Amino acid sequence: MSRITQKGQVTIPKEIRERLNIKPNDIGEFIIKENSVIFTIRKGTILDAHRKKTGKEIDFNKVRDLMEKDIALNIIKETE
Repeated sequence: MSRITQKGQVTIPKEIRERLNIKPNDIGEFIIKENSVIFTIRKGTILDAHRKKTGKEIDFNKVRDLMEKDIALNIIKETE
């Protein structure tokens, strides 16, 4: 059994992670069925999950460039 934290987080026991070959960056999905929660693992990254759900590609380099510019602008504002 796993305890649920105040943030709603649950640790998957090591024996289960090993048996199901669950690795960092795998995607977990919660489904409610009747009065139970079913947790399934999808291999891949969060970007893969987004692509599958929306059918849209994300240009990670573009997102990174936008974030860098935003951070730079915030630093400039803080120093004025």
